[in-house]
This record gives sequence, C-alpha cells and structure tokens, in this order.
Amino acid sequence: MFTQKKKQYYSKVLGFKTVAEFEEFAKRLLYYLNKEKLTKNRIMSSFFILLEIQKEAHSNSNLINFSGIKNQHIKKYANEVLEQRRKGMGSQSIVKYLYEHHRVKVSRGTVTKFYTQNSL
Repeated sequence: MFTQKKKQYYSKVLGFKTVAEFEEFAKRLLYYLNKEKLTKNRIMSSFFILLEIQKEAHSNSNLINFSGIKNQHIKKYANEVLEQRRKGMGSQSIVKYLYEHHRVKVSRGTVTKFYTQNSL
C-alpha cells in the first residue's frame, strides 16, 4: 500500500524510531477500527494504540548511542550519566557527580553531547 519512503516519512511524523513500529501501529489500528462501526469517538479513542506503541518503544530503547564519543569514562558510566540527566541534573552537576563518586574528570561539553545524542 505505502512505499518504503512514505512509511519512513509517516513513522518519523508519528514519532516512531523504526518503520516496523509504524507497521505494527497500522495493523493494530486497522484491527481496532474494523471491530465495530466507525464513528468520530471511535477514531479519537483509537489513538491509545499510538501511545502504547510509543511507550513500548521508549521502554525498549536501552541501546545507548556512543557515536562520536571517545571518552572511556562516559562509556563506562553511561547508564549513570543518563540516569542523572533523567533526574533533571544539568551537565555541570553530572560532571561533579562523576568526580565525587568515581574520581573521573569529564568535560561538561562531552556530557552534554552524550545526553543530547541519546535524546535527553
């Protein structure tokens, strides 16, 4: 039905990271909408499928992006850096945290680059 290029475009627009997630969404949405008569409320309530798939994709995204990061300390303590960022700490606070807890010196720019690459 859709070309691969359109699938990539729509998956990007809807916030999916892969085309497979978009295809799963389309299949689930079609099944949900075909169950009963199509109404405005049914269409609006079908968006819970979109939210579910996005939550699943976000929870399964434990893969950490290290592209362009050469610092071995960032690679070693990547999970801690990302966890501190999720708690709302800034890059300077994370640098201080790493020094206080692990006695490693990392630049603020490296920390910022790392967590922006990982969408935080």
